[in-house]
Amino acid sequence: MRPEELDILSKEKAEAREVARLKSKFLDKFFQDKEAMLFEAFKHCPIGAVDDLNNIHHQLKSLNALKTEVQSVMDTGKMAEIALSTELDKSVN
Repeated sequence: MRPEELDILSKEKAEAREVARLKSKFLDKFFQDKEAMLFEAFKHCPIGAVDDLNNIHHQLKSLNALKTEVQSVMDTGKMAEIALSTELDKSVN
């Protein structure tokens, strides 16, 4: 594997580690609180309040997009870690 590729994998691994740290320290609680708030808003939304429902829906989609992005970075980091480990095993043998 070329040095540039190893650098990219190392950066992806480091980014994933940082995102995982932020997720456990801040984001998990934020996601939980925001989902609960949106669910409460939905439960108390009057029938026919289309604009309010639309707003709740858009907030939930944005929240889910953020969760997906966080998970994607963490998954990419896991794959980078496996690739680096495999490369290290090749160079040792």
